[in-house]
Amino acid sequence: MEARPHFLVSVVIPTYNRRDTLQQCLASVTHQTYSNYEVIVVDDGSTDSTDEMIRWRFPDVRYIRQRTNHGPAAARNLGIEVARGEIVAFTDDDCQLPPEFLSRIVEGYYRYPEVAGVGGFLEAPEELLRSNPFARFEAYVTHQVYRAGLQEYLGGFECPAGGTNSMSYKKSVLVEVGGFDESFPYAAGEDADLKWRVVQRGYQLLYIPVKVTHLQSYTLKSFLKQQERHGRGVVHFERKWLGRLPPATRLYLRLLSRLARTIPRVLEQGIELSIVSLLAETSDWKGQWLETKRLRAAQSKQ
Repeated sequence: MEARPHFLVSVVIPTYNRRDTLQQCLASVTHQTYSNYEVIVVDDGSTDSTDEMIRWRFPDVRYIRQRTNHGPAAARNLGIEVARGEIVAFTDDDCQLPPEFLSRIVEGYYRYPEVAGVGGFLEAPEELLRSNPFARFEAYVTHQVYRAGLQEYLGGFECPAGGTNSMSYKKSVLVEVGGFDESFPYAAGEDADLKWRVVQRGYQLLYIPVKVTHLQSYTLKSFLKQQERHGRGVVHFERKWLGRLPPATRLYLRLLSRLARTIPRVLEQGIELSIVSLLAETSDWKGQWLETKRLRAAQSKQ
C-alpha cells in the first residue's frame, strides 16, 4: 500500500565512473510505489559516458554534472541545494532500492513527525549472503555491531540508521546543520559526521527494517580497499571532533587490541568469519596509519 503522497521526496545519488551499477540503481529508484518524488543524480566528474546513459535510459532524472571530482560530500551538497523536496533521501550508485523504500520512509515521518531522519539498512543480495564471506561479514557488522534488526528503533547516534546508502533527512535539518562536511576527502566518515551533528542538536532518528541491496563485487581486493578507506575516514572524524590526529602510541595500541581479539572472535564467529574480521580490522588500521602519516607530513610542510 502506498504511503500518503503528501511529502515531496528528493532522491539524491552521487556517482563517479559507475555507469553500469548506476543503471541498475536508477532502474530501482525510478520504480517506487510512492509517487511524489524526484530523482537527482550528481555526476562527480565521471569519464565513462554516465551522462549519455542517463539521457538515453532515464530522461526524467535530473542530471547535474561537476566537471572535476570533488568527492561524495560535495556531490550530495549540490544535490541538497537543488532538491525541491521537503525530504531528501540518499542512496549510492552501487545500491538497489526495494519498490517500497520511499513509502516506508515517508510513513516513518508521518508516524514520528519529530524525527530529523529516517533510514534502513544495507545488505548484499541473498545469493551472495549464502556464498560470499565478505558479504556475510558486512551483514554481521550491520546486524550485530550496528544492531539493525527486525524492529524499528527511535534514538540518537546509536540508532542503526545513518549510512547514506539508505538514509533520508528533512531538508530543513540538512540546511540547519550545513549539509555534509566537504573536508572529508573519501567516501567514509562524512555520513557519520553529519549524523553526529544532527543528533547533537537534539534531533532523533528513526531506523526502519527495510533493506537496500548492495551491488558491489565483494572480492578480496574491493573488501580490503573499502576497509582501508573506512580507516582513513575514522582519522578525519577524530581530527574534527577530538581536535587532533591519533598519536602513534594510540594507533599501535589499537592494533594490539584488535590482534588480541582473534581467539575470542574464533569462538564467537567461527573460523571463516573471524579471519575476515581480522582482515577488516587490520586493513582499517592500515588506513588509519597511512592517513595519519599523510596528514602529519602535510602539516610539517605548512
